[in-house]
Amino acid sequence: MLKLIEIALQNGKVLKMNKKIEKIFKKDLSQLDNIYLVYGAEEYLLDKFENKFKEKYVDKTIEDFNLSYIRDEDNIYRNIVNKGSTLPVMSKKRFIIVKVGNIFKNSIPNFEVFEKFLNNIPESTVILILVNEDLSKNKKKEIIKRQGKVINYSPPRFQDINKWIKFQFKNRGKKIGYRGIRLLEKMFNNNLQQLDSEIDKICTYIDEKNKVEVSDIKAIMSKDRRLKDNTIFEFLDAISKKEKNKSVYYFYQLIENGEVPQIIFAMITRRVRLMLITKDLKNQGINHKKIANKLGEHPYPIKKIYGYVDNYSESELENMLDKFLKADVKLKTGVEKIENSIQNAILSL
Repeated sequence: MLKLIEIALQNGKVLKMNKKIEKIFKKDLSQLDNIYLVYGAEEYLLDKFENKFKEKYVDKTIEDFNLSYIRDEDNIYRNIVNKGSTLPVMSKKRFIIVKVGNIFKNSIPNFEVFEKFLNNIPESTVILILVNEDLSKNKKKEIIKRQGKVINYSPPRFQDINKWIKFQFKNRGKKIGYRGIRLLEKMFNNNLQQLDSEIDKICTYIDEKNKVEVSDIKAIMSKDRRLKDNTIFEFLDAISKKEKNKSVYYFYQLIENGEVPQIIFAMITRRVRLMLITKDLKNQGINHKKIANKLGEHPYPIKKIYGYVDNYSESELENMLDKFLKADVKLKTGVEKIENSIQNAILSL
């Protein structure tokens, strides 16, 4: 039975590849564990891990034979067992990547089939489970711990995001001063996916220039961008206040303004998760300032959320998150168009 190492990437350690993560990627193909569970609230980080994992270990020339994705919740555990029992073709390893949301919910049957399989998993099988959700309190992950590695991949906290921004520019061969970093931090908080996209735009804009000036950033952040941001805030607030019609209206305003639907989706799920955590901490008698500090978030949005959560019970928030995660699965599997998927999830609240 393989020994587990649980890895937590927090407090800005994502700036460079964490040493423990580095250790994983320094392994040869034959040294890989049979199962990896990677979870966290930031989909951007999970995607980065997945891409690096595939790039490092999956031979593209025979990928069609030795890499399978599972994206459907139906019969999830039996599908993992069936695919995981298949031998690789012209390779030492066969890879299974599972992207279905939280597969460890009690409502999903046949976990015992999966648990039994883990005790006799073929040496040639490597399973990577990616869950865009906090599993720190989920007891089922303890079973994974006995057979492989569990990774809690967390974004940098609010006070460390400036270091992350600086590193991203450096990684692209650019320099940026403190004022520029603070401007980006103020506009995007610690939304890594949005920040990464904006950093790409800025670096493209300045072309061969070595240093990013505040004026360069402001030139890109046009009036349309600011209007779009205001609409985003109105949209998230409308969802938080159960205003379905307004939510749908602002959603289509964002689409017309050119916002990427996947980013809208990520913002919604992030907001609901923040509401869940805030609700729990508020019930413990913690004020919004301490909650913001604990979560590494800016106090202003947490203060607003602190007021909104009184409109919901914890079960209602959990159901809301579940609806959006199921909608995410539908759009990723092509069952629905992303616009329809988001609209239907909003109307079902």
